[in-house]
Amino acid sequence: YCLLPYWYTLFHYAHTTGMPPVRPLWVEFPKEEGTFTEDNQYMIGGALLACPVVEPGAQTVKVLLPGCAEIWYDICSAKAYKGGRSLSLPVNLDTVPVFQRGGSVVCRSTGSGKCTADYQELPLNVTVALNSQGSADGDLYLDDGHSFEYRDRKAFCLRRFNLLSGRLLCRPATGEGRFDCETVVQSVTIMGVKNKPSRVNVHVSGADTISASFEFLENCCMLTLNNLNLRVVLDWEIQIN
Repeated sequence: YCLLPYWYTLFHYAHTTGMPPVRPLWVEFPKEEGTFTEDNQYMIGGALLACPVVEPGAQTVKVLLPGCAEIWYDICSAKAYKGGRSLSLPVNLDTVPVFQRGGSVVCRSTGSGKCTADYQELPLNVTVALNSQGSADGDLYLDDGHSFEYRDRKAFCLRRFNLLSGRLLCRPATGEGRFDCETVVQSVTIMGVKNKPSRVNVHVSGADTISASFEFLENCCMLTLNNLNLRVVLDWEIQIN
């Protein structure tokens, strides 16, 4: 359920481009023949790779991480793995190996609710997975979640998150759509950060620059920014120094 914002964005693109939300590996990696016969794994959009456990009583699972130039992050541990290899990972009844692709941004709901309408009111966490160039980007689609206003009155918004050279931007991804909502980005998690920053500044369009609190976990190279409370429909940027 926490991935509903990401799923909703994928279904927007399924509606507008025909690209399916769930894809076999060869759709994203058509030049790698090893992906052609891989039936036990799949991509969720272009950002997440899932490897469900399909054998009863299995204690390990083999995971193919395609793309020699790719970096893949375990979404539970934030541990980074180079692509172009297979891994053997321990699993149990509570384990479903999922990896986020370097160079991607995935939005998740934080907190809990009883139905999808509840989750639409929850704040977001933006998870950034850096590629080998230290950059990443991804989109977020929002509308009212139940009517056809997105079609009849263009009542939607499509936002883009882009991180390059330590600067994370939130900007419109398209000139179409007008939709206002109170959804906020509460936290940002960045995987693949090599050094602890000295400071992090946040600037919202039309407001003063403020300093953000952050936590850096050196053992897994993960930076977390908390208590941001940034409205997703506004333009803002985060500078990591």
